[in-house]
Amino acid sequence: MRRRKTTIGRGAFGHTVPADQHAAEVLDRILSRGLPLTEDAIFLAMHRILRRHNDSLVFRNVRSSKDVGGYRYFSFSPDINLLEVRPSGTVVAYELKGYRKAGNMVKAPPHYEGIHQALAMLRNPVSSPLSQSFAGSIFDFSYIVHPDGSDIDSLADLIRLCTPLGLIVVDHRGTRELVKPRPNPFLDRAMKEYFISRLDTLESYLELKVNPIQ
Repeated sequence: MRRRKTTIGRGAFGHTVPADQHAAEVLDRILSRGLPLTEDAIFLAMHRILRRHNDSLVFRNVRSSKDVGGYRYFSFSPDINLLEVRPSGTVVAYELKGYRKAGNMVKAPPHYEGIHQALAMLRNPVSSPLSQSFAGSIFDFSYIVHPDGSDIDSLADLIRLCTPLGLIVVDHRGTRELVKPRPNPFLDRAMKEYFISRLDTLESYLELKVNPIQ
């Protein structure tokens, strides 16, 4: 299948389109055609929910804040597939997993995929101006987001019984929360407040780019 890169906010012939409107149009096309729920499609589904219902800021694939005055404020490892900052000040990390192309086939992710990244996000960021080594996390909660599948109940049981993570499942009808997350035991509130005060250093991650299967 051919893949076409789409920059949300840039329509046909490079014309400017309101970002939320364009993201909704791309997602509706994916859902109505029954196209594979790749990580990009999963991201768009989550973006719609978080923007419409939570009125949140949504950042994509966050690796590090930009350098300001020769200083990089935050560095993340692993990178955060989707980082949400809610108006209430709650900060949430999401590890997204979706179908991926393998030769002439499109394969679902293994049911266990993403657990180690989502757990590692509980201890992100790896560095900040408050500490040169790990001192606490900015995230209140961490989620795994998967497309629906036959093994999703096994994943839900594993997450519920063994981790503080949450689990969200996406299919062509919408999204649903299978497991509610528990509070991050590594949260450092002072570090989180400082992070929120420097969201200007993450502006580049607000630009939404997707590469859906079409």
